[in-house]
Amino acid sequence: MHNRPHKSHAERIVRQFREQLGDSLAKKVGDDHLNDLAVMIESALNTTVLDALNQTVGEIETLAQRTAKRAAGEL
Repeated sequence: MHNRPHKSHAERIVRQFREQLGDSLAKKVGDDHLNDLAVMIESALNTTVLDALNQTVGEIETLAQRTAKRAAGEL
């Protein structure tokens, strides 16, 4: 099974949204749709974190290359 580090946060967001909707409207929307919303939020969080990690990896690679050049006396 895959690790889902943002699942609980997404579920917490949907619980808060459900409270804002109120019981009547939340029942009209339905649990299935609210569960789908939680999955979409979780996916958005995962994508954002992955993008940030990829950007950080690129920055670290650039720093490592500059450091290697500096150590070799090329800078």
